[in-house]
Amino acid sequence: MATFPTQIDEVAAQWLTQSLRSGGVLAADSQVTEFDIEPIGMGIGIMGLLYRLSLRYDNEDAGPATVVLKLASSDPQARYVSRVFRFYEKEVGFYRHFAPLTPVPTTACYAADHDLETDDFALLLEDVGDAAVHSQVDGCPLDAALLTLQNIARHHAAFADSALFDDPDFAWVPFGSDSPNPEGVIQGMADSWGPFQESFPELVTDELVAIMDRFATSARSLLTVKEGRPITLVHGDYRLDNLFFSADGRVTAIDWQVCAKGPFAYDLAYFMTQSLTIEDRRAHEAALIDAYLDELRAAGVDHDYDMLMDDYRATAMFCLCYPIQAGRIELVNDRARALIVDMFNRSMTAISDHNAAEFLLD
Repeated sequence: MATFPTQIDEVAAQWLTQSLRSGGVLAADSQVTEFDIEPIGMGIGIMGLLYRLSLRYDNEDAGPATVVLKLASSDPQARYVSRVFRFYEKEVGFYRHFAPLTPVPTTACYAADHDLETDDFALLLEDVGDAAVHSQVDGCPLDAALLTLQNIARHHAAFADSALFDDPDFAWVPFGSDSPNPEGVIQGMADSWGPFQESFPELVTDELVAIMDRFATSARSLLTVKEGRPITLVHGDYRLDNLFFSADGRVTAIDWQVCAKGPFAYDLAYFMTQSLTIEDRRAHEAALIDAYLDELRAAGVDHDYDMLMDDYRATAMFCLCYPIQAGRIELVNDRARALIVDMFNRSMTAISDHNAAEFLLD
């Protein structure tokens, strides 16, 4: 049996006490006495269940007032997908092994448990819910975009061609091109194309149809790191909805379950082409990319500009898969629809601006 809670009704004050003590935020002579549970992110984190726990102690203010608990989904399909793509194993692995090594803020982790046999997991994390967030529909403000790219540059530099990637203990960190990721994207695009056309007929153009005709044969190639390129640990889902901004300038990224080995440009291009408005990206893209490169150099990594931009363009092409696949998710409100439309239009415009369709195979 797992030594950690696998369902919310299994969470006990004793486990919380032990976890917070191990995490260094609760003294040995204090303990959790009671807690309240609030589900959060319902309908958003479909690959996992999220809860905010409000804690009370035997000594007032002995530890954090709230924490976030992340558990495996109760949906069989989500559990199947998460196991195939090792989402839970990767996120727990990130917090166990990589979070202590990255120079950028991550949510403090008080417990990171995973059962390989059952794929159950539990992450007890710092609650950053009081930090500022920006709507991806509105687009990232330019000052926040600069901080965001400087943040991910420092992280990328810390894992540039890391020796850890050759360690057998880190075999759970895949390349983006490793199976089953390309196959999953290909299947996801095939399953989503029909619903996307039905839900967004106004977005279906001859250009898009031509891209979709070639995307399946190109997915693995778009994800493959080209010879001679440096690699790093990419977040994999570096977008505005996963970022929290503190008043002191810190940018904290959550949801590391799709982290992988990949080219530096992946997180950069994904963020730039879908989290900025078209107007802001066009006007400030060159300066923001230069700022990213400057931050890499300050951290001791001199990435070739032409190589970076080549990977940037290929990633811009690949990332069209995100709004297309999101189009088959139930459009629960106007914001959900607006977000998909904005992501799609930003993505297609970037593809056109950078002639990124030339990376598609015939």
